[in-house]
Amino acid sequence: MRDILEIKDNFSIYKGIKSSLLWGNPSYCKKPKVSIIMPVFNHPDYFRKSLSSAINQDYTDDYEIIVVDNNDQTDGPTSNQVIVEEFRNPKVLYYKNEKNIGMFGNWNRGIELARASFVTYCHDDDMLLPSALSRLMELQKKTGDKAIFSAYNKMDDKETIFSSGEYISKRKWGMLVSCDYYPYTLFNQFISSAGFGVGCLFSRKCLLEIGGYDSEFYPSSDYAMQAHYTFRYGSVYNCIPTFNYRVVENESFSVYDKFVEVDRHFRNCMKKHISLPNFILNRIIKANYNISQINFAIIWGKENISLHENVRFGDKLIMYIVYKLALFRRYKLICNTSVNFYRKIKS
Repeated sequence: MRDILEIKDNFSIYKGIKSSLLWGNPSYCKKPKVSIIMPVFNHPDYFRKSLSSAINQDYTDDYEIIVVDNNDQTDGPTSNQVIVEEFRNPKVLYYKNEKNIGMFGNWNRGIELARASFVTYCHDDDMLLPSALSRLMELQKKTGDKAIFSAYNKMDDKETIFSSGEYISKRKWGMLVSCDYYPYTLFNQFISSAGFGVGCLFSRKCLLEIGGYDSEFYPSSDYAMQAHYTFRYGSVYNCIPTFNYRVVENESFSVYDKFVEVDRHFRNCMKKHISLPNFILNRIIKANYNISQINFAIIWGKENISLHENVRFGDKLIMYIVYKLALFRRYKLICNTSVNFYRKIKS
């Protein structure tokens, strides 16, 4: 595999394959501030809820919803098109690819079709929270072209939240107070992927410059793109959840063993640009690899949870220390407290 931090044009691969606009009128929203990209294939039951979440945003400026259907059936409208037509919402533009261009090819096509300067994703089985766009665009005023990765909730197939990413405002830790967003560096990406692209914000111009998503890095092409984006333009992490991520059995379950291999390659690419001794970075890569093998086998491979007992103490200790050090970026010094403390000492 090539270096993930090298630029490669992944848009030209499918330039000969057309995406036809079958529903919607671009003139309704001539200058959208942000585009929600919805790559869809064959989840009609979930897609209805996902599309509803994209439509029902509390964001007051103009935005568009780009639905890109990768279902290449030719015998009439797909179930996705039928759902779009049921909503009849003028924000929605429904495109259908004449051929299936693969999952990451479809994600790239959404970038090409978007007209706004900034884009976010909503996959057809996930749901944006009502304030997602408002929160992301509020932060964008402070962060410019930096990527904004976001906290999220996990829900099951019945949309019951079983893991909340809820932000606790102004949580204190001694003389430190938690921030609602913080810098997410290449070292943060080296430790762990920031998310899935859903409910996150990217500059469309920057995505085009770095070449979008590369299917060579399947199944972790999103992780590779996000690390590359962070390397070139910087990123922040938004601690306020913007979406609900649906945890259900999908393609990831059948290829979980590939994740650990490609993720290790990604970290070997990133370590060249991180100012820490190689022996430390290599030890983190090894610990992360060993723990991920077991975690993925339990979560996606449905192995017995007792496998956790096989995690080596040294690996757990290394990752515990690394995560704790990274945690400091989430906090800032309470200036007023520091000043008052200093005054008390003087008096």
